[in-house]
Amino acid sequence: MKPHSLVFRLAMLQQVLAAALIAVFAGSAVWLSARTLEREEVRFLTATARKMADNIDHDLEKHDDLERVALETVGEDAPVGVRVDVLDEQGRQVASTAPARSPARREETTTRRAHLSHGGWVVVSTSTRAPRSAISALILALFLTAVPLFIAVAAISRALARRALRPLSRMAGQAEQATLQGDLHALGHPTDPVEVATLATAFNRLLARVDKMLQTEREFTQDAAHELRTPLTVLSGELERASSDASLPAPRREGLGRAWDQARRMSELVEALLLLRGSDASAPERPEGLVPVNLTDMLREVGHELCERLPERAHDLEIVAADEVLVWGHAPLLSSALRNLLSNAFKFSEAGHAVRATSIVENGAAVVVVDDGGSGIAAADLDRIFDPFFRSAEARASREGFGLGLPILRRVARAHGGDVTASRSDLGGARFELSLPVWTSRRNGS
Repeated sequence: MKPHSLVFRLAMLQQVLAAALIAVFAGSAVWLSARTLEREEVRFLTATARKMADNIDHDLEKHDDLERVALETVGEDAPVGVRVDVLDEQGRQVASTAPARSPARREETTTRRAHLSHGGWVVVSTSTRAPRSAISALILALFLTAVPLFIAVAAISRALARRALRPLSRMAGQAEQATLQGDLHALGHPTDPVEVATLATAFNRLLARVDKMLQTEREFTQDAAHELRTPLTVLSGELERASSDASLPAPRREGLGRAWDQARRMSELVEALLLLRGSDASAPERPEGLVPVNLTDMLREVGHELCERLPERAHDLEIVAADEVLVWGHAPLLSSALRNLLSNAFKFSEAGHAVRATSIVENGAAVVVVDDGGSGIAAADLDRIFDPFFRSAEARASREGFGLGLPILRRVARAHGGDVTASRSDLGGARFELSLPVWTSRRNGS
């Protein structure tokens, strides 16, 4: 289940709160209105019954005829919409405002009565239909008012949530920009709320520590590699010269040859570490290191270089390239990236297996695709092959290397605003796709 955004959650909380408040207000209004109508109706009926009873008692002092007096009083004083019945002492009806033969229809009524001092009762009643209709009309009016009010609250709540979370969005943008540029800048803004400012301060302290640790690690790696480069170069040269001395016994020359081979591998490791750190430090935002690079020409040069070094594989390589595929980048780093792509394809495919390199411009990106006819990459290793020093079981068993070629390739690609992916090739082996922004889009956007 996809998690909802914080804006959505805050807006939903506000909408739920608004809906609850509207429901409570509407319910309270309906309940109070119903109770008020009921109370006023009872008060009115009680007052009417008492008034008519007083009038009948007053007229009975002059005319001792309950039926006559009751009929006159009921005809003159009965309010509209109210039924008035006058009963004698035995409870018999002597006068009424109801028709003599009313239909047999039962409905709920509210009734009040007043006692006559000369004996008998005045009974006043009214139907509850009118109050119920009034309450129903009130409910409908509240509903028609609540619907647009809730819609307005929903729209306003989302806008308010976005506005309230704008400082966090700004911090996220600053962090993303720092990630792209490779520089850790302070997050936050002076106008941020206290809570956001506290969070920004905590993140800034963490970023400062991370930046210091990364800088220390980079400096240590570079210093160590630089310090090792010269003695390893001298050692390799001396061992190479010594192993070629024909006056030495063959076993000793073989031992010196093995030592020279190991020294050469250590020198390659140092160079790879320096290149790895160079790709970290290089960012395409730095104009002094950027030049227009034609990937097609560079791909052909690297392919020619590898074919000269591996003449037995010269017929396996096929380069299908557009005339001009320009990117805006660091030429040495990009050359190293292409060299790693082709070297990896030769390394993990046997002689006679095809290696195809293609360079095209597709969807605004410069793409270099290298396919090989080797055994391919195990599905379990696809997510790990770009990790530094990772080597698959096959590579450890039958191939030399340090597991730095592909990590260097990815870091170079990302330092130029691109990326590299691996998949299964239609040739049967591995397929690597290096994608970089084309030169025109980078230049226009700078």
